[in-house]
Parts: sequence; C-alpha cells; structure tokens
Amino acid sequence: MKCAIFAIGNEILEGSIVDTNSAFLAKSLSDLGFNVCEIKALPDNKSILVENFKDALETYNLTITTGGLGPTFDDLTAEAVAIASNRNFVFYEEVYKSIEEKLTSRGVSVKESHKRQAYLPDNCLLFKNDKGTAFGFGVNKGGNWIISLPGIPYEMHHMFLNYVKPFILDTFKLKQIYKKDLKFTGVPESDVDTTILELKKGEDPEVIINTSKGMIIVRIRSFNKEVLNEFVNKLKEKLGNYYFGEDDDTLKSVILKKLIYNNLTLSTVESCTGGLIAKKITDIPGSSKAFLGSIIAYSNEVKNKILNVSYNTLENFGAVSAECCKEMISGCSNIFNSDIVIATTGIAGPDGGSDEKPVGTVFIGIKFKNNIVINKYHFNGDRETIRERTANTAFRLLLELLNER
Repeated sequence: MKCAIFAIGNEILEGSIVDTNSAFLAKSLSDLGFNVCEIKALPDNKSILVENFKDALETYNLTITTGGLGPTFDDLTAEAVAIASNRNFVFYEEVYKSIEEKLTSRGVSVKESHKRQAYLPDNCLLFKNDKGTAFGFGVNKGGNWIISLPGIPYEMHHMFLNYVKPFILDTFKLKQIYKKDLKFTGVPESDVDTTILELKKGEDPEVIINTSKGMIIVRIRSFNKEVLNEFVNKLKEKLGNYYFGEDDDTLKSVILKKLIYNNLTLSTVESCTGGLIAKKITDIPGSSKAFLGSIIAYSNEVKNKILNVSYNTLENFGAVSAECCKEMISGCSNIFNSDIVIATTGIAGPDGGSDEKPVGTVFIGIKFKNNIVINKYHFNGDRETIRERTANTAFRLLLELLNER
C-alpha cells in the first residue's frame, strides 16, 4: 500500500516552525505496513493544494494531511479537498455545535469566523477532536483516501492514535510487517555496513543504517518473521561488543536500568556540557531512583569555591585538563557521595580554542566506586554537536564500565 504525507502551512515553508507531524506519521504508517512514498510541505494556496490533492487521489492508496483546518482565511485544506474530490463544500451543524460547546466551556467568545471550521467536504468521514476544535475528516475517491488532521501536534497525535489508526487498520487489509531496530555505539559506520553486506542475502530483509552523534541504528524490516529474527541474531552476534539496545532503548535508558538494578547511584559535575548529561538522565521518569544531582561548574570561581579545584591546578593546567577533571570528580564525590560520578570539561566553541587546545577538546572523567578513568577527546562540529557528542560519549564510557562490572 502506497501513501503520502502533506504538511500544510506557509510557516513550515518559511522555517518558522519545525514539521514534527510528518516524522510522527511516517513512522506510524511504516509501522502499519504502508510504503511512505512522498512527504511534502505545501503552502496555504488553494490552487496548489487542489492540484496536489488531485494527484494524490490518483496515485496513493492513502494520503494524510496536517494543518490548514483552523478558522482563519488562510486555512484552506477542507475546501481544497472538497474541490479535488469533486464534492460540495457544506456546513455541518453538528460540527459547529461541538465547536460552540468547547469554546464556551473555555470562556472563549464564539465568532463568525469559527463557522469556517464547520465547512467540510460533503458526506465525509468525521474524526472527532478531543483536544481542540478542528475536526479531522476523510474522503474516498475510487478507493483511495485523503484524511485531513489538525496541525497542532498534540491534537493530531491523539486523533491519529485513537480514531484514525483504528479506521486504517479496519479499512486497509495490510500484511503484517516485522520490525527491529538494533543500536550500537563505539564502532565505525563503515564496519557496520561491511558486516551487514556480509550477512545479507538478497532483498529480504530490508536494512537501513542511521547514524547520530556516535550512535548507529540498524533498522531491519521484513514480512517474514523468521527471516528477520535470523538476521537480527546474526548481526548481534557479529557486533555484540558494540550492541547496547533495541527499539526504544537509548544509552541513557539502558544505563538507568542497570543503575537501578544494581542499586547504584550517580551524580554529575559538568562544565562544557552545562547540565546536558543531567538533563538527559532526568528526562526519564523514575530517574530519581538512581540519580542524586548535578553541579554545573561553568566558571573557575565555582570550580574552586564549590568543588575545591585548586587555583594552582587551574593556573598551571587550565580548566580544560585531566588534572582539573580529576579534582572536579573529587569535589562532586564529596558533595553527593554517589557510587558513580561523571565529569566533563572542555571547549565547545565557537570561541575559546587555542593551538594547544582547539575547539572540541574535551576531557571526560568517570569515577566508579574507587576507580577513576579520565579520557581526552577532540570532537568536530558546532557547539551543539560537541556538547551532544560529549554527553553520548560519557554515557558510552559508563555503559562499558557497567558491563565490565
């Protein structure tokens, strides 16, 4: 089954907002077994919308649009769908009553413009909106469907998962696709690619490699469960030293599970990462079972007064040094008394580098029980990338230590 996704709005094309809806829908539809053939951003222009909708109804079994269902003059999706599907554009009294009730309950005055949201293609399939006012709707032409959803992400997610997805499963008799995402770290992408080519025989399974700041995700897809499982097991066997998780696992979630299981506590002391490591850990619900706290020691004064990093160390070796990193660990350990301490100090840029210590120079230290490991790195990229790579590398180092335990 072929499908397309259209994200509608000038604000997307202008870069004023980031289109996250398309990524959500692409993953959701792929998981259901659809072949997502096209993802496109379209402007608030009626003729362009009509042209694209007409083509989609001729080409794809399913097209999903997001955006353009509001009450303002530039919300044109519903009218364009009506024209493209040769349907009248009509007023739905029940839709308007629902909009009135929701606005009134929120203390919002109902305006004449709100009636625009109640005009939809004649005889369309309605999807109610539990989170907002704009109804979703679907039209069928020649067996192909266009389903239009609101553009606000939390409204769209809820509507898709609770109403649209069940409709799709019931309407399209899809062949079940089996999926597995394997995650690796500390291995070059080229090595993973070579291993895959050695193991893969023919077109099945489909394998895709994604890389992101030190992590490699191998996405494996097949309509044959046995074929998928056989390939997954072989790849894990070949690259077992670098494998850390699958599907929704992340480095931080795997680490947190290990910390909790082994009754270990963690604290961090961060300079160049500015609390990013602590944030990534505390993003996970239940992290308080293992994570005690963090100190963001950005200035030398804080390093000295809070962590007792000596001015002699700062003057002779600099804040970006193994010596400073070690004393930061010691100070953090004294404050939190945690089983594990992660420390980072470095130059994230874009300024502050030198010939001896260029931008991207980072020291990462980990104290595990009574042992301290400090490594020096040089990361390429902009400020955000360097900080992300520092955090991910710290997690990888800690995971290696936990696995050796």
